[in-house]
Amino acid sequence: MSGPDSDAAIERLEVQVGRLLRAGVTLATVCLAVGLGVWLIEGQGRASTVTLKLGLVILMVTPLARVVASLIAYVRLRDWFFATTTVMVLLVLIAAWVLKS
Repeated sequence: MSGPDSDAAIERLEVQVGRLLRAGVTLATVCLAVGLGVWLIEGQGRASTVTLKLGLVILMVTPLARVVASLIAYVRLRDWFFATTTVMVLLVLIAAWVLKS
């Protein structure tokens, strides 16, 4: 797969993945900041704990969302080499998560 159309598609993919990562990190940062602020003001409580945990979960899921978004894009582009490679990365991430639990 090569040519101007594929180059433009890959460039769009990079921009979209960059936005996804930026949004995930920003949302995680907001949750962590709010959770920390609540914890500093009220002490340890349910609201601060839930918000802090939510921020950490969002931060951990963001790279996984990047892999899924890349997989969808590669399948749409019919780039089977990168789609297969991305599936293998996704399986490794899922296996690491399951084995860790």
